[in-house]
Amino acid sequence: MATAMDSAAIATYLENQRTLILSTTKKDGAPVAHALWFVYCDGAVYFNIQAKSFKYKNIQRDNRVSCLVESGERYLDLKGVMIQGHCTPVTDPAEQERHEAARQEKNGRMGDGMTGMPEWFHSNRQQRLNRNDRVLLKVPLEKVTTWDFSKVADYYKAKAGSKPAEQ
Repeated sequence: MATAMDSAAIATYLENQRTLILSTTKKDGAPVAHALWFVYCDGAVYFNIQAKSFKYKNIQRDNRVSCLVESGERYLDLKGVMIQGHCTPVTDPAEQERHEAARQEKNGRMGDGMTGMPEWFHSNRQQRLNRNDRVLLKVPLEKVTTWDFSKVADYYKAKAGSKPAEQ
């Protein structure tokens, strides 16, 4: 009974999620997790962070990271993609443009996550984004582990003699 997703399912899933948990290691070797909005394109997850942040300092010191994207409130709805790989800055202008186009497409499709926020927050956020102190990073899908527990439901329903589509 396999719960793994194939490459097409992974791409679809990542294209339709907003938040990933980025795990880095601190100077003393302790792991630390950071929630970030991300974009999936070109076979990698992309996110931007402040260049002065301790997240980025951790990555500069050791660029091995783990990224977790997961969803589901009920057991049979659990899905996830865990990516283990190396996080690197994106310096190629063409790649930056592809990321920006993918980000805009995602925001157009899913919303930008800022709907309903007060105006003072929007203006403050825009000022922070315009300070030019952010770095675009990417983590290619080097080592990927996935799960989709809805496949478990279909397996057990079939084994019990029910049709997989029944809930």
